[in-house]
Amino acid sequence: MTYNVDLPEHAWLNITKEDLKDISSPLSGLSQKEKDNLHLHILRIMRNPQYFQWTAKKLLNVELLPEQVVILRELWTKAFPMYIASRGFGKSFLLSVFSILRCLLIPSTKIVVVGAAFRQSKVIFEYMDTIWKNAPILRSVCSDNSGPRRDVDRCTMKINDSWAMAVPLGDGSKIRGLRAHTIIADEFNSIPVDIYETVVAGFAAVSADPAYNVKEAAKRKKLQESGDWNENMEGNYQDRQSNQSIISGTCGYGFEHFASYWKKYKSTIHSHGDFKKAAEDAGDEVDEVPEYMKRLDWKAFSVIRIPYELIPEGFMDDQQVARSRATMHNGIYQMEYGACFTSDSQGFFKRSLIEACVAHDRNCQLSGWPGWCPDPFDPMTRGDLNGRYVFGIDPASEQDNFALIIIEIHPEHQRVVYSWTTNKKDFQSRRRIGLTDANDYYGFCCRKIRELYKTFPCVRIGIDSQGGGYALAEALGDTDKMLPGERPILPIIEDKKEKDTDTIAGDHIIELINFAKAEWTSQANHGLRKDMEDKILLFPRFDTLSLSIMSEKDKISFSQLRDKLGESNALRLYDTLEDSVMEIEELKNELVTVVMSATVTGRERFDTPEIKLETGRKGRMRKDRYSALIIANMIARLIHREIPPPMYNNIGTVIKPGVFEVNPSNQMYVGQEWLSSVNSNVCFGINRNPQ
Repeated sequence: MTYNVDLPEHAWLNITKEDLKDISSPLSGLSQKEKDNLHLHILRIMRNPQYFQWTAKKLLNVELLPEQVVILRELWTKAFPMYIASRGFGKSFLLSVFSILRCLLIPSTKIVVVGAAFRQSKVIFEYMDTIWKNAPILRSVCSDNSGPRRDVDRCTMKINDSWAMAVPLGDGSKIRGLRAHTIIADEFNSIPVDIYETVVAGFAAVSADPAYNVKEAAKRKKLQESGDWNENMEGNYQDRQSNQSIISGTCGYGFEHFASYWKKYKSTIHSHGDFKKAAEDAGDEVDEVPEYMKRLDWKAFSVIRIPYELIPEGFMDDQQVARSRATMHNGIYQMEYGACFTSDSQGFFKRSLIEACVAHDRNCQLSGWPGWCPDPFDPMTRGDLNGRYVFGIDPASEQDNFALIIIEIHPEHQRVVYSWTTNKKDFQSRRRIGLTDANDYYGFCCRKIRELYKTFPCVRIGIDSQGGGYALAEALGDTDKMLPGERPILPIIEDKKEKDTDTIAGDHIIELINFAKAEWTSQANHGLRKDMEDKILLFPRFDTLSLSIMSEKDKISFSQLRDKLGESNALRLYDTLEDSVMEIEELKNELVTVVMSATVTGRERFDTPEIKLETGRKGRMRKDRYSALIIANMIARLIHREIPPPMYNNIGTVIKPGVFEVNPSNQMYVGQEWLSSVNSNVCFGINRNPQ
């Protein structure tokens, strides 16, 4: 295709007529040999990163911007690239284009995409699947056994004799034996650094072509010793096919490991090979550079950082970004859109405070960690039958999700152990493919609550009375929505507030909360933060080992579901441990967005930043999980502070003739202990004669 810079439709290229003087067609000035083997010449052009815009258009039916082509070139030619970009720029999409091109243009390529959870690693695969379906030329040049394949524990895109595989990290044991030429660690901040270094990084430890590289390395050394090695040879040597480890994600906080890697990458590049200086710049102290460090080539490292300001106009919804900048805390905006690491969040609940309440191995070993939680704990999908639990529910269903948080009550503290969300769209999707038999939305939500109620011994269910709370409470007490053996779940019985449900037999544990009441909301938010500061409310660890263990049970569930529904592209596991783990991570993300402000009347207001909704109207960032947590924790606080009921010594029984006889010597009343133990000569009491 020929571009005319004078035409408005070609203005997106951002080039001038002067720039055109430096641009030449790769098909001009061909030798006779190249003309005779034009197909080979075109193949060489397609494999050249400089022409990936044309290659992607012809083979993948994908239009790339010049900025994206530059990023692809950097990813293609560096062994250790780090890719950081503004949210919305399409990091995962570009990595999917990279993966397909790598598999197609370099035979026998093996790529492994990892994420802390399966849903994270599958994001790139889903983009690859979409490209495959929309690229007829790509499919035509691939073998019959090429294409996407989904399994329970991995997704694979096969392209001729190459493949790209998306796998969950787990504890690393099942993927330890994998070998790959390219590793892509997407959303790197959520990947445990110890497993990444000990397992994932080892994927690429073996050369892409060991025998060839051994020969080339020996040849290079010999020619260097004889003085016959030149710069062109060195350039060709460095450009040979080598293994890669790609780190990608959105920026986080400065105390997280992603920021640590960024500092080390940046200092390595700035040092130009002075690794002692690089270590000092990164905050590490070294007396002498180890020998293995000397073998590192600083030119193999790259940091690609794309803030919103460098994204071409029109690529994102500029009005939405502008509104986010005006309403978000600057720290969150810089992470999300500025591609910058920040020291901490600036909302009511600091990110550092939240992470300090996570019961993982590092925190549990700290000297200041409370003794009531000596060991790390994990999320759960089934409760302890001897435990006590509180359900917090935000029943919103339109703009927000229906959210449910379960807190486990202990004598000294409480733990977040489960999170689940849904909405009407999700309900309709499940119903369409046969994953629920419920006929209505609240019936579906009630069924989920009841199933959890069977395994989590619940002492109280707190429900926001707004947004469908009353409808949900009625549905829980509706006998038509119960299975045999189930009891109605009803509102609590209050002394000074009689209700029609008070006389109905059932479990009276529902407490309707007026979340819009300023006094209650203020008390609940301050109480939550205080509980986090005192380590009374704890979050489970983000543990890939637990995910790995539970995935085996998920396989069984998946197999049973597949037997029922048959093979279906829409088939996926719902409500797994992995889902709950990621839901709790989203809960933590919602907490940091909550800000406190004052109304015109001076009352405290707790809300999330304003955004532009898909309808074009103004709205707020989601806070459904946060709302459910606030409700559950407030109820748990009140349970902890309840005055225990008096203990009575129950004496006596029902008299049945011929079964129990009255014994006149029985003491039917036990007086106060202090009186019965006092010497009768010193103190006396009055004894009522029952006659």
